[in-house]
Amino acid sequence: MPEKKRKCIEEQQEDNSMKYPLDEIEALITAAIKNNTGSAVEVSLGKTPPGMEADFGVQLAVAARKTGWGDPVSLASTVADEIRSDLKESPFKSVETTGPYLNVILDMEKFGSKVVNQVAEMGGEYGKENIGKGKVVVIDMSSPNIAKRMTIGHLRSTIIGDALANVYRSMGHEVIRDNHLGDWGTQFGKQMEAIKRWGNEEELFESDDPIGALQKLYVKFHAEAKKEEGKLRQAAKKKAEKDVNDVPGLAEEIEKVSQEIMDKQNIGRKELNMDTILEDALDGIIESDLDIKAREWFLRLEKGDKEARRLWKLCMDLSLKEFDEIYKVLGVDFEETLGESFYEPMLPGVIEEVKESGKAKVSEGALIFDLTDKKLGVAIVQKKDGATVYMTRDLATAFHREKEMKAHKAIYVVGAEQKHYFKQLFEILKRLGHDIGDNSVHVYFGKVNDEQGKSMSTRKGNVILLRDVIKEGLARAEKVIDEKEHGMDKKLKERVIRQIAIGALKWNDLSADPKRNIDFNWDVALSLHGYSAPYVQYAAVRCNSILKEAENKTREIKPKESGSEAPFAMKAEKELVKKLAIYSRALRDALETDNPSKVAVYVYELAKAFNSFYVSTPVLAEKQKDLKDSRLKLVHATQQVITNALGTLGIEVPEAM
Repeated sequence: MPEKKRKCIEEQQEDNSMKYPLDEIEALITAAIKNNTGSAVEVSLGKTPPGMEADFGVQLAVAARKTGWGDPVSLASTVADEIRSDLKESPFKSVETTGPYLNVILDMEKFGSKVVNQVAEMGGEYGKENIGKGKVVVIDMSSPNIAKRMTIGHLRSTIIGDALANVYRSMGHEVIRDNHLGDWGTQFGKQMEAIKRWGNEEELFESDDPIGALQKLYVKFHAEAKKEEGKLRQAAKKKAEKDVNDVPGLAEEIEKVSQEIMDKQNIGRKELNMDTILEDALDGIIESDLDIKAREWFLRLEKGDKEARRLWKLCMDLSLKEFDEIYKVLGVDFEETLGESFYEPMLPGVIEEVKESGKAKVSEGALIFDLTDKKLGVAIVQKKDGATVYMTRDLATAFHREKEMKAHKAIYVVGAEQKHYFKQLFEILKRLGHDIGDNSVHVYFGKVNDEQGKSMSTRKGNVILLRDVIKEGLARAEKVIDEKEHGMDKKLKERVIRQIAIGALKWNDLSADPKRNIDFNWDVALSLHGYSAPYVQYAAVRCNSILKEAENKTREIKPKESGSEAPFAMKAEKELVKKLAIYSRALRDALETDNPSKVAVYVYELAKAFNSFYVSTPVLAEKQKDLKDSRLKLVHATQQVITNALGTLGIEVPEAM
């Protein structure tokens, strides 16, 4: 290899851009471009143009423009001539051109051996890189509300967040998965009042569904409060018919509502609909005794009252017990579990920083950010009565992650309905001068609809509980195992059932872009066939079966020098080798797009390529020993990469299926 070309490639090696065989190929082409144009333009291997049979194609139109060469057809021809002049030391068998395309035909004996040897050498590390070395990424994920059961909707944030954590970690980042619990707010005052009025703490602890029991108390609170408000409203209306001044605060509220409507609609007092105004005014002054008590409880909680803190901890303990059981089955862990309550002491400091920044203003007594110049409306940071809001707590969270966790990037895995809110949060952080604002991303996901395509809702009562989904998945997987496997060890069977069921459930969330809505269907979610986790898992299990049988027969898996027939020469072998080679590209793509489905699509295609290879190419039955050994090594590499890719998605490979 000429010294000039070698030096160019070594320069690319230094920036970690040539760790894998495909990187080497791209580096060789880049070096050839630089040698002829004087400019180094990175290229990417892709598909060949229609009608051209080659392994990869490279479109040189962009390179021709960036280098000032001009004609991409001429550049392709020139680069091809240089590569042809030094094929011996390269992985190329030949290169051809089609217009602006440089078409690469690989020497599969060299290239294939390099790929499978690298997989064998790197094992579980294959596909990983150091792109994010020294950078900390915090992933805000799962985030269930205390005293409320986790639904199928919570699965999305949990599973997508965990897969993203694995993607970022595989690319060299330090990852902190943060379960940002909803454990603070006025709803806890309501929960405490409900427990005191109608609850039995001993029964709550003994219940097999404590969160369900807490939710029933919460629902009862709202039903009773609404009933009480209805009575108070009717009584107030009767008094108002005689004289509005007989209802404390009503006259003032009517005037306030009237003025707001006149200002907003630019109309006169005569044009007001007083019936509507009366109803709106009653909304502002009617408050049930239950709501008053709930507000008092939350105030006590904020001030550290012992009884309020005890009841709050009761709700926390009962909730976390169930949450932890679900996370254990899902195989999901967290580096941090910090609820909203953790940030309460920091809120005065946030308010002070916002005020001192000069970027916010006071409007009608409230502290706000006017973001209308960015078409983001107005964001409240502190209410006129001094109360904080979600935005205050999320600013405190972002400050903490930036300062204490040393986060270079924050990823919020939250539903699509919060897109506007997170745009506001990130813009406020930028205006306050926090770098984390520029380095925060909202990875949103679509809604979970029922089988008729209707959105699920807690209020409508048509949600599916996550623990019920898991239970159903385990039951279905057990049925399949019982039909196909007999005499399996009990512990192994339990493990395999969990791996298949949870794999299928995770795949339902990760197999396509997170932004899509999901029409939840039991049969689709827990499918064991087609585009599914069990299909991919089975390919890895089949690989293991081949390797185990080969070991039992020969005790020799490692290939020796090739014999008369070259390895990786058959079409199915070539396709499988190329699929193995592009795994790192799938990981990079998932990283760049914050989309784990890129890995799911890849590993499914790899499993399909292996199944084609398995059907068409003899392995254990191959008579030529060197060829048999090379195929065994190819099977081993396939098993390893499927395991790596599924592991990135949080899906395990069973020992048997």
